[in-house]
Parts: sequence; C-alpha cells; structure tokens
Amino acid sequence: IYFPLSLNSVKGTNAVFQCEVGGTAPFEVTWLRNKKPLTSNRKYKIVSQDSLASLEICSFESADIGEYQCVVSNDVESSGTLCVKEPPIFTLTLDNQDVIPGSTVVLKSAFTGTPPFTIKWFREDKEITTGGKSFIKKDASSSFLELHSVKTSDSANYTCQVANDAGKVTCSAVLFVKGSSKLVKNGESLILACKVTGTPVISVKWLKNETEIASNDKYRQSFTDSVASLEIVKCTIDDSGDYVCVASSDTGSDRCSSTVTVKGVFSFHLYS
Repeated sequence: IYFPLSLNSVKGTNAVFQCEVGGTAPFEVTWLRNKKPLTSNRKYKIVSQDSLASLEICSFESADIGEYQCVVSNDVESSGTLCVKEPPIFTLTLDNQDVIPGSTVVLKSAFTGTPPFTIKWFREDKEITTGGKSFIKKDASSSFLELHSVKTSDSANYTCQVANDAGKVTCSAVLFVKGSSKLVKNGESLILACKVTGTPVISVKWLKNETEIASNDKYRQSFTDSVASLEIVKCTIDDSGDYVCVASSDTGSDRCSSTVTVKGVFSFHLYS
C-alpha cells in the first residue's frame, strides 16, 4: 500500500488523497476522518478503481484540517494529516507620511494567514535589511520598519511583502521628508537645483506633489555637469507645493526635495 504521509493544500481549492493497494483483490476500502467513516457527497468524492483508491475533498476550509485514513479489508492501514493553508491578508496597511528631516519614522503592517511567513521590506525595488539607521521587527502577525534620523534623500516608496506557501501580498506607502523651504514672490522666477552623483545616471525627473513635471515654457529642466535644475518661470500661487528631484540608475534611485511657497504681492492706493 502507498499513501502520502501528509498533504498541504490551499484554502478554497480541492485536494486528493490517493492510496495504491497491492495484494489479493477484491479490496474493500473505507476512508476515515478523525476515526469517523466518510461517505461520498458534495464535500467528499470517494473512488476505488483496480488498485487505486482516492479521496477528493472539495473547497477546503479550515474545518477540514484533520487526520485522514485509508483502511482496506486486509487490515492494511495508512494515515496522514491534511493541512489547509490560508494565504496572507493584510489587516493593517502602511500609511503615507510627511515628516521633517531628523525625524524617526515607523511604518507598520499586520496580517493574518497560515505561518510560517517570509517578510521582506523594500525601498523602491531594493530590499532593506536591518543595519545603520534602518531597523526591521517581525513577529507572528505583524512587522514594522523603523527609520532613524531621516533626510530628504530617504523620500521614496516603501513596500512590505508577506508570503507563505499559499500566496504573497504587498502593501506600499510614500515617505516624503520635507527638505529646504523656498519663499518667492508672485511673478518672480525660481531655480531649484540638486547635485547628482553616481555612475551612470540613467534619468532625472522632477515631481510636484508626487506628480511628474513635463519640461515646457513654464518648467525648464536641465541636467549639466552632474547638477539637475528646474526653473519655474514667473511663479504664481498655484506653483506652491513640494518639489522632488528623482535620480535613477541601474543600481537604484535617490531623491532631494524642497518646499516652495509663492507669496502674493499686494498694493494699496489711498484716495482722498
């Protein structure tokens, strides 16, 4: 007789126990769950053909976990444990955060599912590990990323990934570390500039309030001698906001940011 010692299955799917019997036929086959006989119905499909006996369990639920046995008439018996595994689901997702330089930032997630879990954190597409100013904590149903003394270059998209044998889920949040502040009068022009280092730099782009800026007569972009610059021509009140320069290469990306405030100009006239 051949019978698997254990069978792992994903919640909501079907699983099949198979028992191959050798010896003198005919055989009488009985399937048991937790020592109680099973019969064919919508939940359990029992088939015996030649030397192969099978039990199919439809649409797994947690209640189906237990010990299943195949018993043949010659008293040969084999048993195994069926484990129903639930994929991870987030019960708490990451929140976007706007902070000032030097702050300590905590990004936390919580989840349910069948352990064990594999938990990873990413900054953009690069995995983060504990070290330096980054600290990752994991427990049975939650994980958090703690970043100490953040600076403007820490502004990025952060992702928590949780996986088990049944599936994988991710949740993300944007961390924006406010950089320098620029105050400009209505109608004046302003130039924002960032020094970019790295080999090679593939692309440089500018964002306003996390929306990419296109180069045009209003926003003039340049990248010369490792300096990325954005000129805002004749600023208006609508140009106030958070500006970010993003430099990307094959090895990753980095950011610098500045908050721009456009101040209106008022004139007063005295009449007599």
